[in-house]
Amino acid sequence: MKLRSAIAVGAAFGILGVGSAFATFARIESMGKNTTYIMDDVSIFDNPANINLYPNYLIGGFGPYTQDIATGTNQDPMHPNFGGIFSLSLGDENNPDPRLSIGGLFGRINEDLARYLPTRVIGENGRDVSNVPETVTNFDGFLGFTLSNGDAMGLHIYIAHQDGGYETPSGIYQVDEGAYASIVQADAGLNMQFGANIDFEFMFALARIQFGPDHKNFFDDGDFSFLAKSRAFFTLEAIDGELVPAVSAKFIEAPGIDNKRAQVGLGINVALDRGFFWMGVDFIWDKLEAHDWSFNYTTGESVYNSYDNDDPAWDERRDIGGMISFGIERNIWWDWFVIRVGGQKSILYTDCDQNDKNKGKSGICVDDGNFFSTNPLANGTADDHVGFGFGINIEEKLKIDVTVAEDLLFRNPFQGEGRFFSRLDATYSF
Repeated sequence: MKLRSAIAVGAAFGILGVGSAFATFARIESMGKNTTYIMDDVSIFDNPANINLYPNYLIGGFGPYTQDIATGTNQDPMHPNFGGIFSLSLGDENNPDPRLSIGGLFGRINEDLARYLPTRVIGENGRDVSNVPETVTNFDGFLGFTLSNGDAMGLHIYIAHQDGGYETPSGIYQVDEGAYASIVQADAGLNMQFGANIDFEFMFALARIQFGPDHKNFFDDGDFSFLAKSRAFFTLEAIDGELVPAVSAKFIEAPGIDNKRAQVGLGINVALDRGFFWMGVDFIWDKLEAHDWSFNYTTGESVYNSYDNDDPAWDERRDIGGMISFGIERNIWWDWFVIRVGGQKSILYTDCDQNDKNKGKSGICVDDGNFFSTNPLANGTADDHVGFGFGINIEEKLKIDVTVAEDLLFRNPFQGEGRFFSRLDATYSF
């Protein structure tokens, strides 16, 4: 989701020292865990047209460090990533537009789609069990173009793939003919300006989620998924900010899984003295259906049984509710140092309907019934209610963002417990 005379907005935030136009996953996690109502570089994954807002731009990070670790031991962060955007101006010194941009990023995990990959698959013979491997390509490719009036277009492809191998605990890859997992997404986006005070964004995506043990091609018979997002920025000069309505929808179809979700929200962002604030409220409707999926809710593992695929017994889980989220950042002490805090709270009312054939099994629902649910209170992940972090801005070029581990102040550092930070990212504009 995103764009505007964001160049102008970014310049304004840069003068404040906050630098909101240039952001990272770490900034988002520590400042509300939501990209819908602000413009930042992470927005390129919601709308590829927004890569045109970040010409000649490098980004990288160590990835999340949220897993549990034994006292006195250490473990590397997961899924480090790096990439860049490079732009060629086709205009003149007074107006860089039209402009052509190309970009790429390695290592990002698309959590919106990766969650539909099981841990293991039971083969069509009902006996062979194969592990679903972790994808290794994990590549985002971008192509963007702006018109002379500043309207922007963009294309994006995401490829996460593994076929025929797995990673050993020592980090060495070995042959496993049954190891297959693939996520491919292709999307296009627009970022259009209507007058001086309105920017409109739209994105549409086609995706395919596939997994083993048998190798599959992208255009083989099977299920495709569709995603769409849209939002608009309305300038509100009275509050030095913007009103941001947003809507998104996804229709996910994967082996044994059918997920439909709609989300409608309204947010606001405001430039403060030496800082920035945003807040948003969302309505959420979600319907998840599955057959022959089983879950271990203690370990988080999942198994898909493809043996009885011709006679599925669908379980159904329906969620309806809302979410409120906010974030604030402000320079303190020095213009190059900013602190951030934010949070997100969701409350959903869930209705579970388990097929009679699945009674006694742990599917998406373990039984029929209704209940309320919320996002994790404190499990060390990015889904937690609150986040805290800080950023360092060096000459509006190099920016380093850090998410502080939520348990930092509640453990014994002399025993080597836990970690200081859960994410660290950096960007460089040249």
